[in-house]
Amino acid sequence: MTDATSTIVPRVSAKLIDTVEVSLEAYLGGTRMSVGALTALEPGAVIALDAALNREVELRLNGVAVARGELVAVGESFGVRLAEIVEWPQ
Repeated sequence: MTDATSTIVPRVSAKLIDTVEVSLEAYLGGTRMSVGALTALEPGAVIALDAALNREVELRLNGVAVARGELVAVGESFGVRLAEIVEWPQ
């Protein structure tokens, strides 16, 4: 039996947390358009984004920026070379 003033706080192993998978997204830029303009798009159409060519790519974890970097080629794919990692809140 425990009294009301003692609280048991369960601890989670750091090794367990390290195995949790999350979704990381690379955000280049965006644009706004009407649904009509969106449905009128055809293969080969180009959509201008609100990002300059030399702008850094933002990596987002669940919609929150966690790092920034530049686009690079990794074989036949794209990658991001990290330039800045956002400081985690305490």
